[in-house]
Amino acid sequence: MSQDTVKKQPPAGETLPNEDLWAQIIAEVQPRLVITTGTAGGIGKTCEVGDVVVSPIVRFDGKKWLTKPPYGMASFKDGAPNRKLLAQAKTLFKANADQLPKTNSRAPTISVTTQLPATVLTTDFFGFDTSNNFYGLQHLGAVSEMGDAILGLVMSRIGKGAPAWVAVRNVSDPQIKSEGTLRQQAQTAATIYKAFGRWSSVCSAIVCWALIAA
Repeated sequence: MSQDTVKKQPPAGETLPNEDLWAQIIAEVQPRLVITTGTAGGIGKTCEVGDVVVSPIVRFDGKKWLTKPPYGMASFKDGAPNRKLLAQAKTLFKANADQLPKTNSRAPTISVTTQLPATVLTTDFFGFDTSNNFYGLQHLGAVSEMGDAILGLVMSRIGKGAPAWVAVRNVSDPQIKSEGTLRQQAQTAATIYKAFGRWSSVCSAIVCWALIAA
């Protein structure tokens, strides 16, 4: 949604551009499993760059322009993903470990969502978690991004016969200390993202492999 040029809730019966895109891909490809993946901002002080959240639950955080149904705070859930190869995936993180922040206190983790609120949170605004919870993200999700809940919405509309789906998101920037101005905090988050967005994404790519192979 961050790339949508018109940020206005569509009238009843109309859809967002991302809804149309997902629906077209699913109709044409007829997949057995759909994975939406990429970088995300960590929520909470325990998250670290490279951590991966595997979530069959996605949730909207519509505070700006997606405030009414079917958006708002709606959540969507699919069945549990196959964890068979996730332990093996975690061992593969070691090859990438020296490319992650030296300030990390541990190796990246893989967490699988089983219930709210530890899920992927889709905001209708650009925000990031701060230690003073400026954007109100804490206790709503494990990571935040701007698109995955749309896949859940599309799958709910397809209903019976919809393929399995899951969101896989890697933490590319952690919770930011609320020091200085908000603009300075945003710059800190952007600097971390620029340095480690690609390398943290290696972790989620490995997890995607594990889910597909399983």
